[in-house]
Amino acid sequence: MSTEAFQTGALLSEDVLIGALKNLASRQAQVAARVRVARGLLPAPPEAMVPALLYLSQDPEVEVKKHARQSLAEMPGEVLLPVIQTFKDPILLDATARALAKFDNPAREVVLNSHTADDTVRWLATMASGDVCDTISRNQVRAMRAPGIVEAIYFNPGATQGVVQGLLELAVRSNLALDHIPGFREVRAVLLGEEVEEAGAGLSDLEFQSAMLLATGQGELAAALLEGLPPEQRTLLEDKVTHNLTALISKMSVSQKIRIAMVGDAMTRKILIRDPKKIVSLAVLKSPRLGDSEITAFAANKTLPEELLSTIARNRQWTKDYATRKALVFNPKCSISFALTYLRTLTAKDIKACAQSREVNQTVGRQAKRLVEQANER
Repeated sequence: MSTEAFQTGALLSEDVLIGALKNLASRQAQVAARVRVARGLLPAPPEAMVPALLYLSQDPEVEVKKHARQSLAEMPGEVLLPVIQTFKDPILLDATARALAKFDNPAREVVLNSHTADDTVRWLATMASGDVCDTISRNQVRAMRAPGIVEAIYFNPGATQGVVQGLLELAVRSNLALDHIPGFREVRAVLLGEEVEEAGAGLSDLEFQSAMLLATGQGELAAALLEGLPPEQRTLLEDKVTHNLTALISKMSVSQKIRIAMVGDAMTRKILIRDPKKIVSLAVLKSPRLGDSEITAFAANKTLPEELLSTIARNRQWTKDYATRKALVFNPKCSISFALTYLRTLTAKDIKACAQSREVNQTVGRQAKRLVEQANER
């Protein structure tokens, strides 16, 4: 089957079923028969059983699907992996990826198979482990052909910064069209030397991976990550990992800060929005995980520079939210032109509150008083 006809997530056809399993595992077979095949209770060679289990892993019956996936997960590597290596159908390889994405060895075989469609690798890259992401990154030809793979790995918290950095350098060298990725332009500026990086800045790969786990609410995994280290090194890193996230972020390179701003949680962005490097704080506003409540909180933050507030004020999608417009009006650091524009959109009650406030910009406060007086004269 050609990759041109490939569609990720497509259902397997019964053509993958071999021999007696054609009848026993087909959708027309009794559920009880399909369950028996799914549980691996029928004798069949691996080259017939593995495709049948993959087919049943997409079965409409929940029980069949569950047993098929469990049988695949429990199948010894020496039986399963050689079969995956023989696959040439991209849809069969895609089904393998989806059924076994959590298991490194079969996922790696899918990645290494030259018949695997690029979009399957891209899909895997969104949630694969660091080791599988490393394997994906080694195929630079595929990454250049399908830049979406670079994007998927960039946003995968499990991918190490070393792997991400290597792919980003490849993307910049090859002039890949990735400007649509939030934060990519900033990272490119760092890689091209347009943004000065402090000498010696940056966490090690292991430290950054631990910080990433903390930033995505996986503190327990961060601690487990350090278990295999020698005691002296583990103690040193545990102190850093269990320290608050602010301390870890303060030691990151600009590239690391930008990436964790894209992938991390709201607390991480709250820390980074105050970063002294403008390229970092502005990158926070490009995070695809940014929520409306965060934008409103940023708009109300009187410690943020005017440029950040203006970036928020210029965004039509964000300023559709009444709370955000109100926050900008009441923030004395917001540009007067934006504050005056949004002042007229507020309710009479909030305009009156603005007129009485001692914390708003004086010009904005005077205009609010005029609006209140005009309303009273009507």
